[in-house]
Amino acid sequence: MNENNEKKVMKNQAIKIGILVVAIVVLGVSLSYAYYSANKSGNSQIDETTAGRLDLSSTLTTASAINNAKLQLLDASNVVAEAEKVEFSVTSADTSTVNGKYYIYLTDIQLSKNLYSKYFKWQLVRITSNGESEIANGNFENATRSDTPSEIEEEKAVTSVEDITLNSTVLTIAPNTTDQLLFRLWLENDPDNNQIELTEGTFRGKLKIEATPSH
Repeated sequence: MNENNEKKVMKNQAIKIGILVVAIVVLGVSLSYAYYSANKSGNSQIDETTAGRLDLSSTLTTASAINNAKLQLLDASNVVAEAEKVEFSVTSADTSTVNGKYYIYLTDIQLSKNLYSKYFKWQLVRITSNGESEIANGNFENATRSDTPSEIEEEKAVTSVEDITLNSTVLTIAPNTTDQLLFRLWLENDPDNNQIELTEGTFRGKLKIEATPSH
């Protein structure tokens, strides 16, 4: 098979990747800012006049998960329209009296060895009335494996991966405010390279939010 025909076959072949991004976060996070500050500084006495409250919730618990067993290669120009995605929101209630700060993680990651690749990509964006604003993007080429390799494991063996922090810069949210967010996941086509090694891969993971009061 010549190179052009090989690329054509690869372009038309479904990429057999089982993807399940389970959207999980604890709803109704309520934190006492005064208690948090006092304990952070080692002071057991809390000044009630400085007490604050952070009531944070998210729709991650009810967001539709990604579940696609035949993910296909996407050209870069088609990513926004066609990539798999999870849409969710983070809300600080009007009962909050302090700002919140939060990070979003990929956790409980299971990744087959052939998907430690620069072509397996993710993106985190904020959605506003003006459209999308990218927060961060990345790929799994340098994901850190957390389990111990076996001497006899297969080329496409499923491995465990350390948590990935999606936003390296903390996100802040004011009281009575909602952030609309979107997480994308896709395999990107490279017309100049044979990407057959990406077939029959597996990915599983969960999205997680960790929030604290901002002071």
